[in-house]
Amino acid sequence: MRQPKQVIVLHAGSLATLVREHLGPALRQTDGISLESVPGHSVALAMALRERRLRGDVYLSADAEVNQLLLGSTNGAGIHWFVVFAHSTVVLTYSPASRFRADFEQARAGVMPWYEVLLQSGVRLRRNNPNHDPMGYYTLLVCALAERHYGFPGLARLLLGEPTNPEQIEHPHLAHLERGEMDAMLLYQSAALNRGLPYLVLPDEINLGNPALAPTYTRVEYTTDTGQTFHGKPISFSAAVLQDATDPQVALRVVSFLLSKAGQQLVQAAHFLPGSALVGGDVTAVPEQVQPLLTGVYPSFD
Repeated sequence: MRQPKQVIVLHAGSLATLVREHLGPALRQTDGISLESVPGHSVALAMALRERRLRGDVYLSADAEVNQLLLGSTNGAGIHWFVVFAHSTVVLTYSPASRFRADFEQARAGVMPWYEVLLQSGVRLRRNNPNHDPMGYYTLLVCALAERHYGFPGLARLLLGEPTNPEQIEHPHLAHLERGEMDAMLLYQSAALNRGLPYLVLPDEINLGNPALAPTYTRVEYTTDTGQTFHGKPISFSAAVLQDATDPQVALRVVSFLLSKAGQQLVQAAHFLPGSALVGGDVTAVPEQVQPLLTGVYPSFD
């Protein structure tokens, strides 16, 4: 009996449902590929790969811009190119067990501004560390955009405190949100839908989900404690074959499958948004089997 082909996929935690419940079973059935899921924060994973503290075959990020940490690496742990395979938008998710639930639902109905609910005494807003995780800095960028959109100077600081405010970034987990141990988080819409959590939709001008508003989003940015700057932009999830992949062809199959019609159906089944399949990095290095699946080039933010 033939052994299944093995592939290690390092991926954003927000992609766990897609990878484990959709992509893994599909690849096993169609190609006999056994997929090992290694979740983590996209920036932290990229840094671990760059510093050779971690290895794998495929890298999936919650922000295509994070690939800049790995492009052109000469130590074998980097990438030559990457592709965008999914999109999302940021929503304000709240706990069904929150004592402020009625207020959040008033905000969802448009009766009061969402930020007024968060500014109430006792509301526990939690978020990921922006130095490790895209959703961590997306939260900062959304609040910075909200400050501009609503003409409310100082709103971001009132909502969040310092970028790495320990009261907010101390190990938040969606299970805590579900149980009411915290009241709200800004999350990808896909995450809220996958967990069945209630949420309210934010205006396109601040939710990082409308490609037509890219010029508005680029007015804000965040620089991590290691000096990497991430810009406001439409949210794009990306895939890349790592240079030291054990079996590059198997790794390439994972990436190309994500861009295929069947793969895109799984992407949407996991509640991600369809959109342009873009390529970044060394476009000339993209294999022939991937090229027909692409529709454009990922922009540079340098």
